[in-house]
Amino acid sequence: LWAKVQQQPLAGQLTVRIARNQQQAAREATVSVRFAPVQLQPPWRPNGEKLPEVTLHAILVREDHPPDDVDEPIEWLLLINLPVADFATAVQVIQWYCARWQIEVYHKIIKSGCRVEDCRLQTAERLYSYIALMCVIAWRLHWLTYINRVEPDLPCTVALSTVEWQALYMRTHNTTVLPDAPPSVRQAVRWIAQLGGFLARKRDGEPGITVIWRGWQRLQDIAATWHLVKDQPPLVGNR
Repeated sequence: LWAKVQQQPLAGQLTVRIARNQQQAAREATVSVRFAPVQLQPPWRPNGEKLPEVTLHAILVREDHPPDDVDEPIEWLLLINLPVADFATAVQVIQWYCARWQIEVYHKIIKSGCRVEDCRLQTAERLYSYIALMCVIAWRLHWLTYINRVEPDLPCTVALSTVEWQALYMRTHNTTVLPDAPPSVRQAVRWIAQLGGFLARKRDGEPGITVIWRGWQRLQDIAATWHLVKDQPPLVGNR
């Protein structure tokens, strides 16, 4: 399979953005693109059952000239059951693949953060409604994490309601005196993460989704309480 696609003519070059991981910083890589239709032979089965061949398109994405400080250059072999007849279509498939990590993180939030697999509703209709609600919550948490990476200096009101950021500020600073302007997205996300166990040390980097969703759950309780009491007159005596 690899040999067949490697023998195909060069379809073009593309620049892809590689996300930061524990081994290396975020970077951009220039890759070559080759593609070809392929026939995959079915596996042998002991009972003699004969399965049909599978027709797919293979796309080879390779970083032919990586920088000297890159330990693992890009080399992806993608298989897809959609037709790939030109370079533009191959680029679209590569862009889909580049989004895979964000999709995986989103599903991690749904499963591990929102814990949809622990739900014990007895009918499919109720389960559909529950999962739909959890998907919205998971999307907001994922978006909050992402916007903190790309637009950290925006005011936090792009992501939080007035009650949420006010309750967060007062809880973090142990005060009832609010600032003249809302804090930035980066400040608010770090405070939320600290509610979830993030230590915010100098070398800790930006908080991940796990501590953010833990802090988010605590923030909702704090914000709900603040929403109930902020416009109420103070209690007097034994009332």
